[in-house]
Amino acid sequence: MYPANRRNFLKTSTAVLGSSLLVSACGGPSGGGSGADGDLTVWWPGVNPTEQDFVTEVLIPAFTEKTGRGAQATFIDWPDMSTRLNAGFSSGTGPDVYGHGPAAVADLVQYGRVEPLDDNVDQLDESDRKDLQTGLESGLVDDVHYLYPIASTGRQVAYNAEHFTGAGLDPDTPPTTFVSLREAAEQLAVRKSGKLQRAGIVFSAEAVGMQQAFTSILWAHGGEMFSEDGTSVLFTSDEGVEALTWYASLYQGDAPVDDNLGGTWDGLPPAQSPLATGDTSMTFTDPATLKQIMDAAPELDLRFMDVLAFDEGDEPAAFGGAATGLMINPDSQKQDDAWEFLKLTGSKDYNSKYAQEVGIVPVRASAIDTDYVKASPAMASAVANSEAFRSNPNIPAWTKIRDTLAQYLEQALNGQGTPKEALDAAAAEIEPILAEGR
Repeated sequence: MYPANRRNFLKTSTAVLGSSLLVSACGGPSGGGSGADGDLTVWWPGVNPTEQDFVTEVLIPAFTEKTGRGAQATFIDWPDMSTRLNAGFSSGTGPDVYGHGPAAVADLVQYGRVEPLDDNVDQLDESDRKDLQTGLESGLVDDVHYLYPIASTGRQVAYNAEHFTGAGLDPDTPPTTFVSLREAAEQLAVRKSGKLQRAGIVFSAEAVGMQQAFTSILWAHGGEMFSEDGTSVLFTSDEGVEALTWYASLYQGDAPVDDNLGGTWDGLPPAQSPLATGDTSMTFTDPATLKQIMDAAPELDLRFMDVLAFDEGDEPAAFGGAATGLMINPDSQKQDDAWEFLKLTGSKDYNSKYAQEVGIVPVRASAIDTDYVKASPAMASAVANSEAFRSNPNIPAWTKIRDTLAQYLEQALNGQGTPKEALDAAAAEIEPILAEGR
């Protein structure tokens, strides 16, 4: 079981990862304020002791051995990272390298607080770029790379194989589409006096989880959130309405299959998750969380489905990609050293060691061949499905847009208006936000 602060981080790209950045370009040159001859300064997101030990006792010594330069790491709790960056950028005392989630990248770009990485990425071997492709795409803003991925994630459906067998379903051939998933959830649900005793499936009831679920269903149906230039809403399309209609059907009608609206297990010990307690047969979750649940309930036969398409003829797709990454302060006087630190952290050897120590998904597709991934069905499934994962749109004010959309999704899931009405209302509120970011 991992420490509670690490479990919170692993709610990938949640509100923590998407903390608003109100950064400005005022202040003098930053980069630790130590000059070109001082140690590289790194602000690392997260305060998990295991992660701190890896950075200070393994990663930094390896960096020093490779470059001959020292490095100093400051560990900052995720909720505090944006505030600390704002203060550092404004005062000229920001770090050379810092970590954050993809949800923050577009705002950092808008305010000029992150160095473009294209010249460096172009110098990577083609095999390296391909190995990191899904994670690198998570840090693209206007087709420019800004984030070097160090941890991955993805959303898939986890299920209890014994429940499948008991319901007359074959656990070795689980659903491949959301449409067939709804049918399976109906068979798996257990009711007494018309009330669910065991849910067929549960989705997260918190705002970011709802947005990630809807986005996954939309993409799996061939829909898009926004236009390529990020100036127009597209989620009100037929695909968007059908995706939200499917999502809402889990909670509405005479035979709902999900009873989690208004409740959440986020932050609870893995042993108390509804999948571990048997209160649901399936859940939409991330690989690190599933690994924690499997470790907490080893007696259960828990598995991951491959990423789903919406229906036959659609292509599988889901929210995922980089969970977090490292970026370079454009004011740093140690740009070359900073890039070396990024490369080392994301290298095959050290990224695999990092993932194993902390219990997260490595960023490289080739990690499928490592002993760590092979030993964990949850990790192996996530790495094998990495090409089907997509990050949230990298557009300014994304977290505000995300939270606004989630409010209207919740209304639709609760039957307060139709899915089309909810999406139209969300679009009317989000369009002006997009305009402000142009």
